[in-house]
Amino acid sequence: MRVTRSRQRTSSSNYQSVSENDSENNCESPRTVTKSKRKKRSSETVPTTTITPTTTTSSTTKTRTCHREEQIKEISSLLICHTPFVYITGPPNSGKSYCVDQIVMLVRQSGSTVVLVDMRDVLKVQGFYHSVLSQLNDTETSRDTVTSRDTPIPDHTSDFVRLFSSSVTKPCVVVVKHAHLLNQLNSLLFASVSVLHQLTSGKVSVAMISDSPWELVYLSNGSTLSPPVIVYIPPYSRLQMVDIIAKNLLQEHSSLCTEVDFGVPELENYVRLCVYDTLAVYTSSLREMMTSASALLHKYVAPIQQGELKKTDKIKLFHRVQPELVTTMTQLSCVPSFKSSLELPYNSRVLLVCAFLASHNPARLDKRFFCKGKSSRRKVKSRKGSKLSDALKGPKTFPLDRLLAIHSSVTQDGTIPCSDILMSISSLVSKNLIVRVSVDLLEQPKYKCLAPLSLVQSLAKESGVDFEQFYYNY
Repeated sequence: MRVTRSRQRTSSSNYQSVSENDSENNCESPRTVTKSKRKKRSSETVPTTTITPTTTTSSTTKTRTCHREEQIKEISSLLICHTPFVYITGPPNSGKSYCVDQIVMLVRQSGSTVVLVDMRDVLKVQGFYHSVLSQLNDTETSRDTVTSRDTPIPDHTSDFVRLFSSSVTKPCVVVVKHAHLLNQLNSLLFASVSVLHQLTSGKVSVAMISDSPWELVYLSNGSTLSPPVIVYIPPYSRLQMVDIIAKNLLQEHSSLCTEVDFGVPELENYVRLCVYDTLAVYTSSLREMMTSASALLHKYVAPIQQGELKKTDKIKLFHRVQPELVTTMTQLSCVPSFKSSLELPYNSRVLLVCAFLASHNPARLDKRFFCKGKSSRRKVKSRKGSKLSDALKGPKTFPLDRLLAIHSSVTQDGTIPCSDILMSISSLVSKNLIVRVSVDLLEQPKYKCLAPLSLVQSLAKESGVDFEQFYYNY
């Protein structure tokens, strides 16, 4: 009843003030004016504290579908509620950096101070101290009194904690990217940063982002760490990546899509057939796939613009893009780049050549290329399209016994013990030239060769191996 009476009083006072103004200015009746005032008040929204993950930072940037709204909302709510320690982990290329950018923006909108440190730019412990304290001084105080150059650089962790606690005047969130590098730099500093809420009197939250799971970090530090709130960001699924790439293509090439009458379903078919199923063998980076899809879209749409093909002719359009796909795969930045020649021992060089042959030659043609009878090594002419499609499939997995059989056929000498071959394989795996694919330790190990063709050709020439005799695409 009290609330209703106060509302009636305020409405009557507003009614009187409006009626007096109307009588002086000979305007509309007071009833219509009060109704319009009430409509304006009802339309005004009261500021709330709900957290909504926004995907735009300015009016010029475009919205982006990220499929990470739940993780962004969860982590930002934890940091706004002053959770002491949050550990964000997930595999590479799972959208952690994008989530961190959105979380930092939401936390700053809530009124908290955000200190962002990327450990890839920090080489020493003092560099971490200076980065945190300089950002705090720039945000907490005016730049006329304190600058980043005047920020003292402490020598010990105790001095850093003292200066940090004296600089914090409102809720603060410390975000550390690539936190496993901080653990490698100084494990004691990692432990002290994780308990900043206990060492300081203010409301301090720490968020660490890393590819390494928490179990590995805990094993390296032991019981000195406080248990965090662990948030796992899963990798993108096939449907999610296709949906993200298709919707971003529709925004970037809106005029081209309207000209060819391409919607989201047509773009999803293009991304699924020409981009994801082909490039997923080489890279799992969403940024790389988006760049490749944007570069190949004009080639894919050119026959439709010229009237040669229809948008329903998916296979024919895919064959038009195949030559550009081969060049795109070689230009990916996520594909490991190797020098034209490496300093490897003789056994490792020959074994890498054999691994390349086992990963690129069809298994059904091993008898033709690697049997001892020369009459069966005759070359059979094959169509160019079949070789091109085999090149698009990328390197294939091969078991260990097939690699040993090809190695014995190429070297024509079985005097090398198996232990030397296994040591050479382990050294090639450590250099990321060969990748082990099989997970189960009880099964036969399977590998995949990642070395490029130019490197294998130079190593085969140095080792005296006739590479053209054994390679299928020649």
